[in-house]
Amino acid sequence: MKRCEKCNVTVNTEHDTCPLCFRELAETEGKKSVDLFKQRVDKPKNKHREILVKIFLFLSLIAVVTCLIVNLFTQVYPLWSLIVVQVIVYSWILITHTILSSRGILEKILLQVISVFGLLWTCEWIAEGGKWVIDFVCPSMFIIISLVMFILAQALKNHKGVLSFFIMNIILILVTGSFLLFGVATFKLLNVIALATESICLVGIILFAGKPLKIELSKKFHV
Repeated sequence: MKRCEKCNVTVNTEHDTCPLCFRELAETEGKKSVDLFKQRVDKPKNKHREILVKIFLFLSLIAVVTCLIVNLFTQVYPLWSLIVVQVIVYSWILITHTILSSRGILEKILLQVISVFGLLWTCEWIAEGGKWVIDFVCPSMFIIISLVMFILAQALKNHKGVLSFFIMNIILILVTGSFLLFGVATFKLLNVIALATESICLVGIILFAGKPLKIELSKKFHV
């Protein structure tokens, strides 16, 4: 048996480092505990689910090819088929990566933001409209995401997701600040409100979930 004084856990393993913080383990005596290095046994795959996924993938490919061919030969509206393609791709991301996946909350939120922004920007580009995505859609989305992450950070104070919300909020602040600093946004009022909301939510996460956040930072970055 070995013990990590930093994490205050006893580990039944042959390794010399802690699986949580990677610090050196000390020899100790005591009853056996779970080997944290032991690999997780994967659940058996659902064959019916795999068949359904293949069927929907095949139907998606047919829809994409059909739209591209119709768009190419009719030219009713230039490149409208790209919107259909992006909607299908986003649907796959939403179902497989966000709903059915067991990935982290930060990764799910980040990919959703990128996917929705890409879809809306394509619609704006094809429609040859103004910069309504950056001026109105993005700051509105960022405000909602910041508020949701702040609420979840309070509900999951002892959960590792607190660090993910903290990092995501910093990313949103940097993106919104870039829109304002480099003059990307023409309607600045909503972006200023978004930047203020993101900053307040970031301070709120630090104040109300500071202790678990400090623990997660210590584990991840060894500070």
